[in-house]
Amino acid sequence: MANEENKEEKALNSVVVKALSGEKVSIMESRAIPADEFENYYLSGDVIQPLYPPEQLIRLAETSDILQQCIEAYKTNIAGFGTTVEYDVDYDKLGGAEKNALDIQWTKYSRFIQFCNFDESFVEIVKKMIDDREKIGYGCLEVIENNLGEAAGIEHIQAHKVRLCPKDRTLIDVTTKIIDENDNEIEITIKKRFRKFVQIVSARRVYFKEFGDPRILNCETGEYSEDTPEEKRASSIIFFNTYCPYTDYGLPRYMGQLLNILGNRRAEELNYKYFTDGRHIPLAIIVENGQLTQESEELLKQASGNVANHKFLLLEAEGLEKDVSLSDDNERSGVKIRLEKLVEIMEKDGLFQEYCKNNRDKIRSAYRLHPIYTGESQDYTRATADTARQITEEQVFQPEREEIQFRLNNLLKPALGISDVSLRFKSPKLSDKAEIATALSPYISGGVASPNMLIDALGELLGKSFEPYTEEWADKPIAIAVKEMELSQQATMQSVGSSSESGDNAVASENKPTGIEKADIVSDILDGLKSVKTAIEEATE
Repeated sequence: MANEENKEEKALNSVVVKALSGEKVSIMESRAIPADEFENYYLSGDVIQPLYPPEQLIRLAETSDILQQCIEAYKTNIAGFGTTVEYDVDYDKLGGAEKNALDIQWTKYSRFIQFCNFDESFVEIVKKMIDDREKIGYGCLEVIENNLGEAAGIEHIQAHKVRLCPKDRTLIDVTTKIIDENDNEIEITIKKRFRKFVQIVSARRVYFKEFGDPRILNCETGEYSEDTPEEKRASSIIFFNTYCPYTDYGLPRYMGQLLNILGNRRAEELNYKYFTDGRHIPLAIIVENGQLTQESEELLKQASGNVANHKFLLLEAEGLEKDVSLSDDNERSGVKIRLEKLVEIMEKDGLFQEYCKNNRDKIRSAYRLHPIYTGESQDYTRATADTARQITEEQVFQPEREEIQFRLNNLLKPALGISDVSLRFKSPKLSDKAEIATALSPYISGGVASPNMLIDALGELLGKSFEPYTEEWADKPIAIAVKEMELSQQATMQSVGSSSESGDNAVASENKPTGIEKADIVSDILDGLKSVKTAIEEATE
């Protein structure tokens, strides 16, 4: 039964497999693709066989004029803007002890991200994983533990050299923490099936366990044993894939466009061969009543490629012997050589240019990318480009970030003992300053916005970061705050004369602001508030 299913899968994928491993070798191929080292393990069922050879898929970007650009756009826009650690709760509403505990978690997670690898940054490691996933359908991150069994480092592992083992039939108890309906943290136990991963390095198998598996795995034998020596204990793998319902490995997004990728390559090779093997002389040589000499034929055979550029063509011909002759002389017929122009049927530019352009659009559409992300922005206005960036950010890159950071947080936070802070991938700032200013204008003109409400928008407009005001007036609408300040100033000025009538009051006034000083303070605050309003109005003009 299993053999029949395998035959059906091979039949369904035969076109793609033949396209990937055709008999004709590309003229630009640098080296032969090695055979699959796991082939013997597929038959035994110890290792799951991928639908398509990862070793060939990983090299496909070398032969495409658009695939690597799409992958680079994904890497840059998903993880390339960096990471940050954010609180999951409202920090300002917590007490002192709670803030200290939260700060410890924030520092611990930040330090882990910063020092998880001493050779590469965390962002670079994630970008390599994304590169693998977009090329072959899956990517892997290796999590290294310290002597205490805690996650201490992260490494990128080349995914095309890793294979999946079937999931264990045994259910393993896993303890985790959740928040109940009363916002209390409780500990629960769930049952889960795990799988192993295997890699062949220098003809030697190396096993890895799935991250979160509490068991100890021997990296050499692939057996779970508590007696495994420290130096032979397997590290863990966090597995990412592009979901496909009929393979655990996942499939790359471009798989439906594979023939277009290979077709573009053949068209480019055909155009390239024109310069090395093509006939650069757009003429048809017609010989009448004779034939070219052997030397002329050899000359024509060599009149192709770069060696024939800007050279003269000297042809010689011999007449044919006449069938009937009235004399003893060996007469030959008169020879004519005509040159017919073939410029009309010559290509003015490369072949299949429209075909290649259409294929590029199809391949890019598999990634749902606008041409500006692959360096083709000359035909688009700024408004069109900004709209395209915003839509792509909302529909493609932000969901991808959410998916990757959710998986990392879901696995790393429990392993690090962290509950209330999370890793976030930064996103680009796509807001239009003119639109922000236009949107703020009616709120400022009407005086209904408070200074603290506008301070973030003002900072974005000016490209600076401002701390919110702590005074009470900063959270009131500007119009109300200004009016209250004016009334307070008037009342203070009226009470200036009575502030020093008695000696006791004079003595007391030595330690307290006088009425005039209070008026000056209120006046300064009022001036500052008006300055804030003026600055916002000027920024929005």
